Amino acid sequence: MKKILAINCGSTSTKVAYFEDDKMVSKVSLNITAEELKKMPKVLDQLEYRTNQVKQFLEENKLNPAEFDIIVTRAGTLPHVPVAGAYEVNELMIATLIYAPEAQHACTLSCLIAKRLVEGLDIPVIVYDPECVDSADEIAKITGIPEITNMPLVHLLNTKAAGIEYAKSVGKDYKDLNLIIAHLGGGITLGFHDHGRVADWVYDDEGPMSPQRAGAIPTRYMANFCYDWFKNGKTLKELRMYLCGQSGMVAYLGTQDVREVEKMIDEGDKKAELILKAMAYGVAKSIGQLAVIRNGKVDQIIITGGIAYSERITNWIKEKVSFIAPVTIIPGEKEMEALAWGALRVLNKEEEVHSYNVFPKGYKSIEEIINNPNCLA
Repeated sequence: MKKILAINCGSTSTKVAYFEDDKMVSKVSLNITAEELKKMPKVLDQLEYRTNQVKQFLEENKLNPAEFDIIVTRAGTLPHVPVAGAYEVNELMIATLIYAPEAQHACTLSCLIAKRLVEGLDIPVIVYDPECVDSADEIAKITGIPEITNMPLVHLLNTKAAGIEYAKSVGKDYKDLNLIIAHLGGGITLGFHDHGRVADWVYDDEGPMSPQRAGAIPTRYMANFCYDWFKNGKTLKELRMYLCGQSGMVAYLGTQDVREVEKMIDEGDKKAELILKAMAYGVAKSIGQLAVIRNGKVDQIIITGGIAYSERITNWIKEKVSFIAPVTIIPGEKEMEALAWGALRVLNKEEEVHSYNVFPKGYKSIEEIINNPNCLA
């Protein structure tokens, strides 16, 4: 029997699950309130707090890290890797996530917490199916600025798991279908899964706003916003943290919890209804945007993630996109199962663990990364 611990840090919670072989024995979502997050605005500020939460979970469930066969985590904001699957959490990956992450996101903490748990122990730690797998069409990466190449990012773990679940439910193989899959969480991303390959995508900074993110902002406004931001003495780090943690729904309504917003709507708050509907509207527009990349050949639209539990939001989206393809709602997420099942395949020698060897752009050594004066974490 293989003992597997899975860790997945999201914007507002740390999900932890313990598996014995492919069976989930226990699972918890360790939430962090908006008030607590305000005290820890930088991602790394949260490391100690979240690590202690995980340790408490292990103690309460009488789980000893020394007895684990492997710990598998969600990958952080890393540079792009060529293939999906398992990657060893090594010194280069840790240095990159601490000193030169690609973006501000709590997922960065997942493997850092795991390494703390096994400090002094000979327990392997891996990440599985990173969000930064580059399988996209080359045409999708072209922008209007030659110096900027748009590289794919998507919630691969959950969207791929949802795609596999849907395919099984209709007696088909995930790799035989064209699927548009939208992940609705603290961040919202969408991907066009072309026979198992994410051919194009909409990341959470280029599509709809989300509970914590601004989404796409017209450049004619964004240029002035950035100019005023820096003119007032604020920094690039502060701007990134605002765009990826303090904007979107929470900036309008003071909460990142969709359930609270729905309660506000039920009590007659018209502004809350407009903002929530605008978020759903943006998701629908992004689905329409992706529908064209294979000339409208879409077998199914799938809406997943925590926000997909809201029938109000999913109905708003379905009203606008059902003409493209049928819509299936798979609320919640199967990221923990996807992580554990990947780790089990590694332990059973069905998959290899890739060596992580991708340096951030502009760096050639770990020492250069550690001495990075523009650390974003």
